[in-house]
Amino acid sequence: RRVRPLAARPAPARRYQATPNLHARKTMKTSSSSPTVIICPGNGCSQIRSSNWYGRLHEILTEKHGIQCVCENFPDPLHARRDIWIPHMRSNAEEHASGADPKNVILVGHSSGAQAALRYAELYEVHGIVLVSATYSDLGDAHERASGYYPQPNSKKQNNNGKNGGESNPYLFDKMKDNCKNWHQFHSDDDPFIPLHEAEKIRDGLGISETYHMLPGRSHYFEYSPEVLDAVLSLC
Repeated sequence: RRVRPLAARPAPARRYQATPNLHARKTMKTSSSSPTVIICPGNGCSQIRSSNWYGRLHEILTEKHGIQCVCENFPDPLHARRDIWIPHMRSNAEEHASGADPKNVILVGHSSGAQAALRYAELYEVHGIVLVSATYSDLGDAHERASGYYPQPNSKKQNNNGKNGGESNPYLFDKMKDNCKNWHQFHSDDDPFIPLHEAEKIRDGLGISETYHMLPGRSHYFEYSPEVLDAVLSLC
């Protein structure tokens, strides 16, 4: 059973020092037309910059690469409800997007933030989305179900064979793909909360192939991963 508030594991207190190799991944990017990165955290992260790797990624993007990045606390951090987070993300895009164009953003969503990024893309155009530890279903967790992101089995709906089936609150993958042409997805084979097949259902729904990254031994991506940075930089 998942306990998603664990996604709020604090990041190390020490300040990040970039290694020469990582700093060389991409030259300084200062163009005002570069997309703005918005970091969407997992739930339980009341202080986003000291949770997991969010503050570290923000620092690298802004200080080492000159890329505008929004890493600010989200409202309703424990429950991460869809009807609160999606409007908040839209407000961030409208306020901070490069060139005053709310489409010119990259969403980096981890855990519940990945679910929010998916649902955001059903409604709004974005330059790119990086999903980290996304799941298809709520896996039977009532707290997750109450957030409003997940499809639910609909026993009253008849499928083509005349049997009960179908889903309510389905993912609108076609709209997601229309609104966002650039996707990266990260998952691990040892995620303690989200089985690999859940991530693969998201992958298949979005039609991701080359930019689907299954990296072994990364758990729920509580720790900083340079591959996530590379994915973001590839979209800038």
